[in-house]
Amino acid sequence: MDSQTFLRERACKVLRDSFLFGNLKETVRCGLVDECTELYWKKGDTVDVDGGMQYLHIIVSGRLKITQIDPESGRSLALFLLKEGDIFDVFSLLDGKEHIVFPVPLDHMELLSIPLLRAREWIEEHAAFNKRFLPYLGDRMRELEAFGESLVFHDTTTRLANLILKHTDTCPTENEHYPVKLINNLSHESLAEMIGSVRSVVSTQMHKLKEEKVIISKRGHLAVKNLEHLFQKCEHFKR
Repeated sequence: MDSQTFLRERACKVLRDSFLFGNLKETVRCGLVDECTELYWKKGDTVDVDGGMQYLHIIVSGRLKITQIDPESGRSLALFLLKEGDIFDVFSLLDGKEHIVFPVPLDHMELLSIPLLRAREWIEEHAAFNKRFLPYLGDRMRELEAFGESLVFHDTTTRLANLILKHTDTCPTENEHYPVKLINNLSHESLAEMIGSVRSVVSTQMHKLKEEKVIISKRGHLAVKNLEHLFQKCEHFKR
């Protein structure tokens, strides 16, 4: 099996299991895959941001951090963390206008790319897609709203606890630890970008959480040891 065929099969499976494309017929999903061009980004690659105005990207594997950078201070802020089945860039897809953000691959990534004009036509052609597309947009908007609220009203400890809890699988493993998904093995710098802080502060807070036996970390892999204590650190969180 050649690499192109292998990627196509993987892409069809990822789309089938994703919220955004999961309710479409198999022939429709795979038909979309056939219209796309394969892309491969390496971890840490500098991605051409101009391409975001012309193409829609579908993530097949890997994680993509979407950041904004202050040109004066050089500080960066992570707006979204995207995973397989997600699309980028939604804003340019909606209005066709320039949207300057900086995508940073956190892993070696496989993606599909399709021209924005064709993506808009495809959306109009498939009404079933719109039933998932609007809720998907709603989730992205709520993420931004929650992020802004957290920056204004919560301290760093609470923001970090909320970030960890958001990505924690609340079904314990055999050793009664709760695995942390998606943000697992990310650097403290990346975690800081996701909560509007700096690496040194996040490192200090992570060390405190370990000392308090709230989390454990082994070879960069995170797990929650005391879920109830983590809940207590999350203000305004509703179980």
